[in-house]
Amino acid sequence: MLINLLISLLFSAALLHSQQATLESFLARASELEKHEDFAGAEKVYAEAVAGFPGQPEVLKRLGIVYQTELKFPESIEVFQKVLAANSQYPEANFYLGLSYFGLNDFEKALTGFNAELKGNPKYRRARYYGAMALQALDRKLEAVQYLDELVRDDPGDIKVWYQLARLYRSMALHALKQIADVDADSVLIHALKAESYSEDEKYADALKEYKEVVKKDSNFPGVHFGLGEVYHRTSDTVLSEVELKEALREDPNHPAANYYLADILLKEQKPSEALPLFQRAVAGDPKMVLAQFQLGKCYLVLGDTEHALLAFLKTAELNPSFKEAHYRLAQIYAQRKDDTQRNYHMAIFEKLSKEEKDKSLKITERALEEERR
Repeated sequence: MLINLLISLLFSAALLHSQQATLESFLARASELEKHEDFAGAEKVYAEAVAGFPGQPEVLKRLGIVYQTELKFPESIEVFQKVLAANSQYPEANFYLGLSYFGLNDFEKALTGFNAELKGNPKYRRARYYGAMALQALDRKLEAVQYLDELVRDDPGDIKVWYQLARLYRSMALHALKQIADVDADSVLIHALKAESYSEDEKYADALKEYKEVVKKDSNFPGVHFGLGEVYHRTSDTVLSEVELKEALREDPNHPAANYYLADILLKEQKPSEALPLFQRAVAGDPKMVLAQFQLGKCYLVLGDTEHALLAFLKTAELNPSFKEAHYRLAQIYAQRKDDTQRNYHMAIFEKLSKEEKDKSLKITERALEEERR
């Protein structure tokens, strides 16, 4: 009797192994056909596998993906729904279901699928990305921004997501601008927005023209004096920049950028004692303002305070490890202190960054020359 039981168990195990091997061979054949973009052939193999092994969710899912690749969206939806009927959280099934609805421009159902996938796997990036696309299509832009913000928080290097965010913000900005223009085409708000946009695009003559229109319409318009001061600073008109920045600081004494720009002017005018408290307010208001930290260090050096200069340069290097001038200044201070270990450490970084910068510049020059020869 024991022998019969053992024979039965061995036979069952062999049968299971044989079935598994056969299923795997189906999947392998279909995958190979997909690699060669023979999707019709892969569809046929998956259909055979479904018939031979009914209820296998992975086979059904793969068949659905092939249907989707062939743009047979209704067929793919039917297959994904079968998978989810057996297991509502089968990996990626909700996502692919949503993607098929997305292909049919049924964005509400697409979003439902993407969100169902995210419920089981909140870190599934493709579901969140396409969720944002569906929300945009539904004109739910603020929610789309939240989805994309989540993605760039997890991976700040994903330029595709940054691109979508930039497009979305631009669309929202243009819409808001149109709404203002529809109410009053000559509104002070229109001129202010145009001035800011021109300034960001480094079209300083146009920016100044628009800022002057703002002043003409409302000399107390919030931020106009800072805007003018910033443009004058960037165009090296230090006299007018200083006048406008002082006005900006009367409005808001703790404005980080206004404090920084005015301090920068004063330091160049060899007035470090006047510049120091402004640099201090700038970094207090915005501790991540790298240039303000660096200039604060230079200001301390001019005043002979190497201890605080050291701290400011260390903070600069911490905020931006590639800020080569900060490493050079640190190397100088450590050399004065006869700390050869730290001096050599920062000088090595400075030399490495300088070489990388030179190599990058050389490559750009070589590419430009190559383009000219074509």
